[in-house]
Amino acid sequence: MQSMRDGRMFGTFGDLIGALDFRVLGSSGTGFMGQEIKVPAGEKVTVTIRFKSPTLNNYQRPVDSGTLGNMKPVVDHVDLIVGDVTSKALPGTPEYGVATNATTRVLQRFTAADWKTDAEGYATVSVQVDAKKSQYFRLRGTNLAPDTPNLTAAGEPLADQKTTGADNSARVNAINDRNYGSLWFYSNPVFVSVK
Repeated sequence: MQSMRDGRMFGTFGDLIGALDFRVLGSSGTGFMGQEIKVPAGEKVTVTIRFKSPTLNNYQRPVDSGTLGNMKPVVDHVDLIVGDVTSKALPGTPEYGVATNATTRVLQRFTAADWKTDAEGYATVSVQVDAKKSQYFRLRGTNLAPDTPNLTAAGEPLADQKTTGADNSARVNAINDRNYGSLWFYSNPVFVSVK
């Protein structure tokens, strides 16, 4: 419960991953998901990503049949996403009503060519980043290639197409098949504040 209160958690669809260790190391220590580290401007911080996928996920065909589809989830790529952290927007200002961060972007995309499997079975990759200003780092991973028709464009997820049909059971199974074909995980951020 304390980890949840601290924000040390991630969300995943279809059991794409079962474990995630995401941290940023600087001269002042290590920050994990939901935490903040403070470093001098220009310091190189080390971002480390470790994740593990289960042998099989919970895909069933048909839905609620108890018959597992024997689907092994495989991560295609992981995006390291960064965004600037600025001062808090005040109520009544134009900035207060903005729901997005225009500085958010994919800093680097990692594939199986970039990570190594460690002794504990985790896919592991580390990268150094210059901490020039206060930012947050977060992760997004998927089993989909960056340009999967009707599902992703340049690595960005697309809205699901509506599934219709008179046979409700067939429709539900089609939705389930689509959902288990498009798996994602998202981490909580690690904040790096520049002193």
